[in-house]
Amino acid sequence: MVDLKMKLSEEVWQKATLAPDLDPEYFRLDEEGSLIKKTDFNNESSIYGWCFFHLRPIWDGGNDDIRNLKPLNVINKILFMAGSFKPQFAESDYWD
Repeated sequence: MVDLKMKLSEEVWQKATLAPDLDPEYFRLDEEGSLIKKTDFNNESSIYGWCFFHLRPIWDGGNDDIRNLKPLNVINKILFMAGSFKPQFAESDYWD
């Protein structure tokens, strides 16, 4: 199970944007332009922490398929959950 999660995190990591002048093996940008660090996956105490973001939430019929996941800085996820987050791309950009 751990190996499967690691493989999935690597696939989601590859979806992140390359960060200028930084080693892409260690640092990238989420879709909102926030810096994320590969080794800080699910680390909510790091400003570079990142997690999976479900484009279509599980509760709305989404799943953990790679096409439904994107990397997101944990601070952006917290803002999203608090209702203070305005994503650059609307959900309809993915599903229409």
